Amino acid sequence: MLSRYSRNKKRLRQIEGRRAVIETILSDKKISHIDMASNNEGLQIDQIIDLANQKKIRINFIDKKSIAKKSSTKKSQGIILYIDDNYQSSVEEMIFFADKRKETPFLILLDRIQDPHNLGAIARTAEIFGVHGIIVPSKESAKISPGSIRASAGALEHILFAIVNSMNKTIEYLKKMNFQIITLDMLGKNIEDFDFDKSIPTALIVGAEHNGVSKSIIEKSDFILRIPMSGDVSSLNVSVATGITLYKLKFQ
Repeated sequence: MLSRYSRNKKRLRQIEGRRAVIETILSDKKISHIDMASNNEGLQIDQIIDLANQKKIRINFIDKKSIAKKSSTKKSQGIILYIDDNYQSSVEEMIFFADKRKETPFLILLDRIQDPHNLGAIARTAEIFGVHGIIVPSKESAKISPGSIRASAGALEHILFAIVNSMNKTIEYLKKMNFQIITLDMLGKNIEDFDFDKSIPTALIVGAEHNGVSKSIIEKSDFILRIPMSGDVSSLNVSVATGITLYKLKFQ
């Protein structure tokens, strides 16, 4: 049985890198403390110290080697923030969040995206375009981690994130909630020819880096779209493809 101290310690999650730490402090998440290399300096470090003082967040100034040992990404920039590991949301919360803002719900479902950097990059783009939540499966998928948070530049601390046991059942639920299901696939219709109705709740599905979206999910989709390409490279990185699709749909 874990001691009380051990349980509390296990619940903490690390946020590394100056920009990600700033975004986390600004997100009003419950923060435990910050470890900072004592020789750290610069405008972003000054901003972090000011924000931490304003929000009464404890900063432990320690040597650079100790920071390096604690770092999960090995690119901490001499700073690690510790946050309560209570990030998971639900699909229902995402819909409620959009309704509360009087906006049409727009969600992204990631089918077996395993690279944490792609997850982070997608989250960063999604947050910029006003997506209300990201949904991933419990198996064969990247989750929130120091690497994905760093790649997102802190966006994963601002966007709702849900882990579901079944993507197929989640899609069925969204269809019952009158969502239009749009899947990105190389064999789909040219996105340039797609007439997107922004007034309908939308779930955009993008697939794994190598295998794409699973067949069972494609069969449940209302629309299957592709991005036209004219170069010699046959496919786009999934985070780049997601960004292009969001831009096309949001600003059509």
